[in-house]
Amino acid sequence: MKKKLQTLNMCNFCTHERSSCGAEPILSRNVTLNNGFQLDSQEAVVACDQYESPVELLKKKFH
Repeated sequence: MKKKLQTLNMCNFCTHERSSCGAEPILSRNVTLNNGFQLDSQEAVVACDQYESPVELLKKKFH
């Protein structure tokens, strides 16, 4: 029995809008896992070249 891992979509935590950011993300469907694990979503963005954390943006702005 394969163990399912919950995926988090990076786009939900980014300051950019996916449709207009120009990113080249890696989707969970392109990730191969070992040890009998599988991801619960095939469409989640798990790595991105344009990701900008809202927390880091606020740190820069106020520090």
